[in-house]
Amino acid sequence: MTESDWPIEKAVVDLDDGTSLALHTCSPDDERGVVILVHGIFGSKEDFDTVLPALAEEGFTACALDLRGCYESASPGPFSLAVFAEDVIALVDEIGSDIPVHLVGQGFGGLVAEEAALLEPDFWDSVTLVSSGPGGLGRTRPLGFVEDALAEHRPLAEIHREFLDLLGLTVDHPSAFLDERLARTDPRAVAAMIDAAEHTPDRSGLLCATGIDFHVVYGEYADSWPIRAQVAMARKFGADPVVLKGCSDHPAEDRPEATARALVQNFLELD
Repeated sequence: MTESDWPIEKAVVDLDDGTSLALHTCSPDDERGVVILVHGIFGSKEDFDTVLPALAEEGFTACALDLRGCYESASPGPFSLAVFAEDVIALVDEIGSDIPVHLVGQGFGGLVAEEAALLEPDFWDSVTLVSSGPGGLGRTRPLGFVEDALAEHRPLAEIHREFLDLLGLTVDHPSAFLDERLARTDPRAVAAMIDAAEHTPDRSGLLCATGIDFHVVYGEYADSWPIRAQVAMARKFGADPVVLKGCSDHPAEDRPEATARALVQNFLELD
């Protein structure tokens, strides 16, 4: 089965405050469930384009969104972790599914997923945190650099390149696409992400109290969130962390089929 067998479709959901959420979706003929995927800092829905068809092949409608203010999701604001999460909840309301809904957050998207779980615990059949953590990281050197560079009103594309250098990471997307994505991203949205990534407290206890099934997945070489913190978080959830070999912080791009299988295996544990 190839990606062309499960074409990615574009859609837009308009919210009452003037925000337009841009989506990429991939749907099978017979749905076993819905998967909502949330990207990280400087990211977009395209970060999941390789894994959407793999999830559809497993029978799940997969939907990735641009968070408000990011790439094609234009928004007048405001921007905060709570508002990002409220948008994800509004998206599920719009989809209106009577089948299981699984929420997946990568990196900073994991914090958004956690917030959405706390705001509306009854919405989610499971929440999977991919290369993420139970709370913020504090003012690390990379996050502090972005915070200071935003205050200096430097171009996002320039900030992003130096941010990746500090992390020792590369991105698979063509540079022309990255430049376009960042040119259309609101610096206020990035500032809100950095603030949340620095200052969000550890909420693993509150998350456990929701009764939602939480899962933890990370790449073998992931280092944005400390591995020890991710393992400890998984143990609090009563889950075994899934480690994807040969992957870094974004296994959906590194090994999309393996990532889809790991996610689906977690989903099916609920059946």
